[in-house]
Amino acid sequence: MRLITRSLAAPLDPKRVLLPGDAVIGGFFGTASGLGEGARHMLRQLRDLGVAVHTANVSRFAVMEDFDAGPLWPEQAAANGIAIFHVNPDILNLVLAAVGQARVQRRRVVGFWYWELETVPQKWVDALRCVDEIWTPSQFVADALKKVAPDKAVHVLPLPIDTAAQLTVPEIDPLPQFKGRPVVLFAYDVRSTLARKNPEAVVEAFRRATVNDPNPVLVIKINGEAAWAPAHDYIESVIADVPNVHVIRDVLPDSGIKDLMARADIVLSLHRSEGFGLLLAEAMAAAKPVIATGWSGNVDFMPRDCCVLVDYRLVPVRDPQNIYNNYGAQWAEPDIDQATKALRRLLDDPAERQRLGQMARAHVTRFFAPENWLAALPASFWQSLTPEAKGQSPMAQQKNTKYG
Repeated sequence: MRLITRSLAAPLDPKRVLLPGDAVIGGFFGTASGLGEGARHMLRQLRDLGVAVHTANVSRFAVMEDFDAGPLWPEQAAANGIAIFHVNPDILNLVLAAVGQARVQRRRVVGFWYWELETVPQKWVDALRCVDEIWTPSQFVADALKKVAPDKAVHVLPLPIDTAAQLTVPEIDPLPQFKGRPVVLFAYDVRSTLARKNPEAVVEAFRRATVNDPNPVLVIKINGEAAWAPAHDYIESVIADVPNVHVIRDVLPDSGIKDLMARADIVLSLHRSEGFGLLLAEAMAAAKPVIATGWSGNVDFMPRDCCVLVDYRLVPVRDPQNIYNNYGAQWAEPDIDQATKALRRLLDDPAERQRLGQMARAHVTRFFAPENWLAALPASFWQSLTPEAKGQSPMAQQKNTKYG
């Protein structure tokens, strides 16, 4: 990630006067990544509730803008309220300095933070001075952050998933060349590191599972390949001797991603760690059977009765992109043999694929129901908004009555 050089933001004064106003979400709105999708999901959910919410497009500052998503700060935003930054501590103080201290000084500042290890970098501790509280998408992340932030409120707020918006059948078939053939889908962003996303394990499990069956196709959707120079050659070498692998490198619109997910028959992720696992949650919402490593943030919403959770052993972190090294941490090494057997079983049994997919969709529909997400929103959020900013939806009005 290449950043524009800026001075660091000054620490927030915990005794400063905070007044109700509106909400601003800061995030990578112009970046085709899971981090960007997390901010976009929250934005859609709050707007659906009628909450007055604006966006601060951090992608532009971080030079990670895959598409235009607006300015760094919304000039129409009020002076007071709450600002929720889907920006990890390693660059948060730079982002706040670029935004301008005056724009957040009278707002409650929340860090919505993702992390994929049980050990949090010591340098994150300095960023605690820049936030009033911390929200995380999973219990896995919350547990890690509580170790270094004992004096901060840490809340678990799963990313809002609109199950009804996920297609189960594509509107436009994105893979017409594979009509009638079962598709196994895997997607990753190089900016999330290849070591963590573990494409080599996915390809190997697919190779073993289809060694005597030329019909299935492994589709690999890749984003952010330019972020690390060896990334292209790496995946090409991994798939070189494996037939029926199709790589998609184009940046797809939201409709294209939904069609691709809907076209899949199985979604496979042999990650070493996930802070949340957005791809997996959306796959379940699209009624797809999911095979995934049974460790880290995704286990919050992935019970074994409607998903295939692969066993693992914990191993020391080794990351050639040097994002997760040097923290004395461990992550999961999934059991490829077990994943292979699970994949072969689902490829052989369309009825089982359908059964698991429907159970998965039913589960996440309950788990991510808007009323559950709304109930998980910390009281501080509603206390930071004026009655007008809270919106007029029945659910928002309940909070207005309670915290008005």
